[in-house]
Amino acid sequence: MKRTLTLLIALALALAVLLPAAAEDTTEYRDHVFAFRYPASWSLDTLENGDIVVLSPDTRSAVIAFATITDVIRFTGDPANDNPLAESTITSYSGKNLSLSGAYELIQSGDRYGFRATGTWLTGSQDAVMVFLSGDRHIMSFVLVGKDAIALEQDLIGSLEFLGGAAPADSAKGFLRWEGDLFAMDYPEHYRSMEQGTAVLFINGENPANIITARAYPLDIDYVDTLAPIIAANGLPASTGITPTAEMTEIGGRNAAIIQGTTESGPLSFYAFGSGRTAIVLMLIGEEAAAHAEALVGSVIIK
Repeated sequence: MKRTLTLLIALALALAVLLPAAAEDTTEYRDHVFAFRYPASWSLDTLENGDIVVLSPDTRSAVIAFATITDVIRFTGDPANDNPLAESTITSYSGKNLSLSGAYELIQSGDRYGFRATGTWLTGSQDAVMVFLSGDRHIMSFVLVGKDAIALEQDLIGSLEFLGGAAPADSAKGFLRWEGDLFAMDYPEHYRSMEQGTAVLFINGENPANIITARAYPLDIDYVDTLAPIIAANGLPASTGITPTAEMTEIGGRNAAIIQGTTESGPLSFYAFGSGRTAIVLMLIGEEAAAHAEALVGSVIIK
């Protein structure tokens, strides 16, 4: 036994000479939605669409990270639910730069479920892997480009933290509270939410034809009611096909501009109002969503 222990100690000392003294230092990315650790020698940047990109020193490898607070997309650990969701997600995320082969495997990390898909980046110039996880009202994705980034996969997943909390229970009966950086508002409790930057989307879980979207716009000047029709006309998506003619109305205790019309998905109401140096636009599609207009507009708190 003593001889065996002596040999093990000698072997450990020999390996200590051959192996690196320590793993590479890491640093942390953290915002109000998620956090993860990456090699300190890699550089961090933010893309125009809000994605985080971490580049290796030679810029041949990259980690592209995206996360949002939502309960629209849910991986559950049940293949009957997760396989179709993985396949539709792969189709929607495979684009100009990232080409996913369609090959994937369902994965689990703690209480988070998702998938791992393989492909290439920039017309096959580099191997790429997408890791997609959901859990605790969050979704996130790492796109790993190049062998050095792919080698970080387990370290990235292991360091991942989902931040942000559940909605406070101080809203009116039948509503939940959504809290963002620039504003907060109530939404019907049977709707699901998805946050992206200064915007949030709510979808009726029972009837997805009913949709509520809200977005904040920082202003260069103080908000006044005369700006509301201009903000509404400029903020209405052209894809609605509705002429952006706005008029003022009083709703939910506020003066707001309103544009109304009909889309292929149903009736649409579009509101614009503001306070301080922030403007808010709300778009309600569907009769059931429109029925909540007064409560929704009146619940908005502009920070």
